[in-house]
Amino acid sequence: MGLKTILFGLAIWGIYLIIRHLVRQRSIEQNASREVKSVESVECAHCGLHLPKTEAVEKKGVYYCSNEHLTAAESKKPTDHE
Repeated sequence: MGLKTILFGLAIWGIYLIIRHLVRQRSIEQNASREVKSVESVECAHCGLHLPKTEAVEKKGVYYCSNEHLTAAESKKPTDHE
């Protein structure tokens, strides 16, 4: 009788491990589908701020965070907030 109880317990434990593995696998697959898409960022040549490339002002391959910094860099004068 004791051996049957041990074998039954091992069978239940094995079923538990299999179910736990399947649940974790499903969770991992769902998290993988929620990946965050990265955005290319650039650095402002005037102040060093990093911002998305789509929001930057570009001139001759050089990126700026605003038209004010583009103008300041062209005229070589500091801005009010430096």
